This record gives sequence, structure tokens and C-alpha cells, in this order.
Amino acid sequence: MKKIILLLLMLATYRASAQEFKITDSIVIKLKSGSELTAIVTQNKAMSKPLPAIVRYSIYTNMEADKFFNSIACLRGYVGVTFYVRGKYLSNQKAEPFAHDAEDAYEMIDWVSKQSWCDGKVGMYGASYLGFSQWASVKNLHPALKTIVPQSAVGIGVDFPFHNNINLGYSLNWIHYASDNKVLDNKGVQEFADQRKWANVFNEWFISGKSFASLDSIEGRPNEQFQEWLRHPSFDDYWKKLTPTALEYAKLNIPVLTIAGYYDVDQSGAMHYFKEHHKNNKNADHYLILGPYDHFGLQQMAMPVSVGGYKIDSAAIFKIYKLTFDWFDYILKGSQKPSLLKEKVNFQVMGANRWEHAESLKKITSKKLNFFLSPVKQSGMYKLSKSSGNKNGIIRQRINFKDRNSTISAGNALVLDTLLHTDKNSLVFESDAFDQPMSIAGSLDGELSLNLNKKDLDITVQLYEKLANGNYLRLYNDMLRASYAKDHSKRQLLIPGKTSKIKLTGNTFFVSRKIAKGSKLVFILGVPVESGMEINYGTGKIVSQETIADADDDLQLEWHSNSHLSLSVLPGS
Repeated sequence: MKKIILLLLMLATYRASAQEFKITDSIVIKLKSGSELTAIVTQNKAMSKPLPAIVRYSIYTNMEADKFFNSIACLRGYVGVTFYVRGKYLSNQKAEPFAHDAEDAYEMIDWVSKQSWCDGKVGMYGASYLGFSQWASVKNLHPALKTIVPQSAVGIGVDFPFHNNINLGYSLNWIHYASDNKVLDNKGVQEFADQRKWANVFNEWFISGKSFASLDSIEGRPNEQFQEWLRHPSFDDYWKKLTPTALEYAKLNIPVLTIAGYYDVDQSGAMHYFKEHHKNNKNADHYLILGPYDHFGLQQMAMPVSVGGYKIDSAAIFKIYKLTFDWFDYILKGSQKPSLLKEKVNFQVMGANRWEHAESLKKITSKKLNFFLSPVKQSGMYKLSKSSGNKNGIIRQRINFKDRNSTISAGNALVLDTLLHTDKNSLVFESDAFDQPMSIAGSLDGELSLNLNKKDLDITVQLYEKLANGNYLRLYNDMLRASYAKDHSKRQLLIPGKTSKIKLTGNTFFVSRKIAKGSKLVFILGVPVESGMEINYGTGKIVSQETIADADDDLQLEWHSNSHLSLSVLPGS
């Protein structure tokens, strides 16, 4: 409802000033391949000379909203252009999400740069899918493209349609939303937002015990795109070809500004692009902004004042569109660099009401604080201990994949909660109270040591700050597949009965928080058996093909007490 109200307010503002603009829509661009793209171009009627063009490259065909976004560019002294990907709006081809964006982008930028209203310089911005499409556009970099500003960029093959190689039911809903119609109509939008309908679909699949690959048939519309994605459970060449290669990153010499959030479902994708660019190009002019934002918040005109019940520090609230166009002014018009960008990495410390800045992710801090998973219980929870204690200690856990009575989960979107949400497949660990504040910044690192009777498993890892008042502030919430923990491109099955190590490093989100004096850390380690994602029965087969028939034996786990979490602590803490 909030999103609808905001959109109505934006459109009302746009209509009130529409007389200032010359709008040319329904432009069809013929490409050399024979395919077509459709564009909307918005110019300020008062422009007296060619101007830089700001391009959005979208799969979401919403003309009224896109004309509004174009108008923002005009009001800041640019020409606003929105392109729709192949197969959308007036393009005669079939819509195939992600598949052709890189192939078509060069000719798209070339067309823009040669128009009489363009001075030959082009910038791009946009969030979510529009973040991905910018990375697709720089695979074959056109000289007119001078900068990109990906916000909350989808990491194709990284965090969508699977996250850490675990397929999500949401991807089927999204395929219909993005692909079924040439334009976004009310029916499609309502179906996409119909949480009850999709919860019923996922629960019907869950209770049936059928393979995840049958989800589209259970929903009633078998979908080839969904099936094609399931045929690629690794981060293989099918996914890698859609975004820059190592060599293409090495040649990417334009300035980039990435904006992502601690609670953004696509943070992994945004960080993947940032890390790959800097890894392959030592001179990458690529800046990063990270703060306490979610996927929706990163797509607003200004950052919201709260996320999931947590009140955001005042220092973290800024007008994201103003910052974006201040960046364009800096790159395309020679203005000053936005003051927030003091270093390549810029992140907000939650609870401290301040920003920190570092030359690189590695330069943030080298100080680590480890916590071990102790088999000792206190107050009904296992102890999260700063010392390794009994290195031979074991915590046993048994998972019955056939039991579907109480493990259906709709997830928990709250960041700040009065309750700790756990289920019978979870182990809960609690630390002692902190005797002084401590600021952390980085991903949740560490290693889990275990024995099991199967060849694979999925795990969820959640870390909360239990405040002195008893409330829980979510710091980390992630999931990963053990067989891909070392390499998302290559599955490495576990050996039943032999000790295995599951690496957390590189598989979890980035967050920064000043943990308060008197707070405790609460760690939840779980095995997901729920309706919103595929179920890993541990046979070693392709997980999306497994069924409840593969659940004859319970999953038996022995977690070793030398398993540990590692937090990155900021200097001075």
C-alpha cells in the first residue's frame, strides 16, 4: 500500500510539470539481429543544446512511472531515456529475462549517443533488474557510456533465481510478472502481489512431497524458463555469459557507483560485481555505498526512516536520487564529487549514527573476534563462547524431512523484533553480555565443522543482537548449500561419516553495527525445510529433482565445538 501511495504522489508531481517536457514514446529501435527495443525519450522543452542522456534499461513496462523517472533527469539538466528489453512493449520478440540484455546494449547506447539531442555522453542508473542490465551493458563497453550507477543490482546466478545455489519459489512468481505480458497491467501486478495465492501454491507443493521442479505444474502453468533455470544449479557458463568476464572487468575503466543495503535481498549480487571489478582491475574507479536499507528502500526517492521496525540513524537518511544525479553531475559535467564518497568503500555504522570509509573492503579492519559453538547449555540455549573450550564437544541434531506439520515458514521480514523466531530444526546459541560497546563491519566469517550421514545439506545462519530490553536486532540472515560453500561454480559433495568443513566466509551479507554494552549475541543455526525454497534431501542428486521418497533416512548431524563464527571488529572497539 505504501508503494502505491508513493507512486501516485510521484505521478501527480510529474503530471503537474509535464507541460515542461517533450515526450516521445513508442520509439521502436531495429537492431542488426532483427530484434527490436522500445524507448521513451523525455526532453526539457527549454533545452537549447544537446545534453548528456541518462538511460534506464528495464524489463518492467510501466510507461507512466517511466515518464516520471525520465522527467527527473530532465529537471537535472539531462535527457531522460527509458529502454525496454527485447520482447517488451512494442518489441515483437518473446520476452526472455536476462538473456539478451548484454547482446542488445551496445546498439542501444550507440543509438542514444547519435541522436541530435545527445551530446555524445551517456550515463545509466536503476535498481534491481535495472542494476543487472547496467552490468550487462558494460560487457561490450560503448565509448559513449561514461558511468553506471547500479542500485541493489540483481546478481544473476548469484542471488537470483537461486541464492547461494538454493532455488527459491519466488522466481516462478517473478517470471510470470516480468514475462507474461508486453506491459505491466493490473492483473499481472495484482497476481505478483497476491501473497495468499503464492503461499497456497508453495504450501501445496511442500505438503505434496513432489520435486521442486514440479512447482510450475502444481501452480497450473508449466514454464520452460523456470525449467531452464533449474537445469543450471551451479554458477556455470550459462549465468556467467550474462555479465562481465574477468577480461571485461579488467577493461572496464569507467567510474561506477554501487549502492546496496544490509537488508537488501540482492546485496550478494551488488557485492559480487564490486568485488569482481576490483579483483580484475587494480585501477577500478568503483565506489560503494552500504547502509541499513532493504530492496524496497533502495528504490525510493529518499531513504526511508525505518526498515523492518528498526529506526534508521539520521546520518543514514539521504535523498538517493539527489546523490545519483550529483554523481552524474560529477562525472558528466565536471562538478564536485558527492561528499559522502570519501573512499571507495563507504558504510554506515548502525547505532553509531556515523559513516565510516575505507580504501577497500580488505582495508576496513583486520581485527577479528571469534565465538565458538559450545555444547554447554545455559537458560535453555547453547552457549556462544569466546573460548574454544572442549574442542571435542559435539551437538547432535536430527532432521525428519517427512515431517511437514510445523515447518512451513513465511519468513520473518522484521529487523527489530520482540520475539526470536525458531523452529524444531534450529539450534540456538547465546553469548554473555558485552561489558562495553563494540562496532563490527563486514561479512559473517567462520567455519562450521560437522559429521553427517548424507552427501549434502542446506543450512540457515542468523545472528541477532539481543538488546538489554530483550528485543532482537537482526544482524545477519543467510542460507547456503554445503556442497557449494567453497565454490559456487562447482558442486563438491560431502562424504557421509567423514568430518566436513562448511566455510561461511564469502557466503554471507555485509553489515555494520555498534553493538551496545549489555547486549548479547544470539546465533541460530538451522536446516531449512520450508515451503519457499527447494528441499535438499542430501542424496547428491540435483536437488530440484529430489522428492520426499529420498527422505527414508533422517538427516543426522554432529556439530563440533571447534565450529566458530568470526566478526570483523572496527579499530577502537
